[in-house]
Amino acid sequence: MIFPTMKKKGMQVNVQEASSLWDILKTNYMAVELMQMWQNFVHDGDLKILIGLFLRDIRDDIKVLEEQIKKYGIAGPDKNRAAVTSAVNTEALMDEYMAQEFFIFAQENVEQLLRALRTVTDSDPIRKMLMKFTRQAIERSDGIIAYLRMKGWLETPPLYTQIPAGVDEKLGAGEAFHLFDHLTFRYDNISQTEIYYAFAKDPEFKQMIKAGLQNSLKKQAAILENELAHFGILLPKSPKDFNLPGNYTELIDDDHMYRMILAGIMGATIFHAQALKQSTVNDRVRRIFKDLLLKEIEYVDDLLRFGKLKGWLNPVPQFKVQ
Repeated sequence: MIFPTMKKKGMQVNVQEASSLWDILKTNYMAVELMQMWQNFVHDGDLKILIGLFLRDIRDDIKVLEEQIKKYGIAGPDKNRAAVTSAVNTEALMDEYMAQEFFIFAQENVEQLLRALRTVTDSDPIRKMLMKFTRQAIERSDGIIAYLRMKGWLETPPLYTQIPAGVDEKLGAGEAFHLFDHLTFRYDNISQTEIYYAFAKDPEFKQMIKAGLQNSLKKQAAILENELAHFGILLPKSPKDFNLPGNYTELIDDDHMYRMILAGIMGATIFHAQALKQSTVNDRVRRIFKDLLLKEIEYVDDLLRFGKLKGWLNPVPQFKVQ
């Protein structure tokens, strides 16, 4: 679903958007210093390349963020050092240790961007920028997993051991849980969304709800059902069909239901990110969670645009330049 960009009078952001821009820029400055320090210590050539690519991306992001805070009159944080050198004996720091720290940092980078993304409700351009940053961060995290596995530095967590005979795949115990938990979550989403559909009055809102049910929730539930069956995991009970008795649609307003759906989708981004973070055994299952997360980000963007067109978003206080 595509909606037009809502133009503002002048250059304005709300207070949380201003805070998020500052916070991400500060973190990126710190990331540059950290990566430069690691470059002094690293011996492994592949790890040097990975860190160099990460540095390149972060520096590019910094340029974009600096332009944004200048545009909106936001005072920026202190910048990073231009270079970092150390007299420490580099043999005391193992490449494996630094690679593991690098991986943790990359995962936190994804979560920070998602936390910021869910609060950018006013500025479509800033949200698009953060969506781009988030996709890049997810890809970087994936690349580090492949590197750690290649080096033999990715430890195997507890495995799910009840996989049926003939299934030639491993599955982490955490991955098994997230598959089950995600299907339970989607079943609840389907039940709640069918209730919203029954009560909705605005025809465009009703159409959006129906599209979300048929094209997203039910299709994703079917994918998860197949995965649970494939790995021999007991499925939760599927949701009942909802039928609205009589004409009680005036009990709930469309704008309230809209905001509840928006809050659910925003929360789902973190839910998917946690599953992605813990999925390090089965690459195919991790791609399922990755796809769910990337699609959810798009849904947030579409729904925010829709809500602004309808006037259903509560206005956030604007950031004022002193």
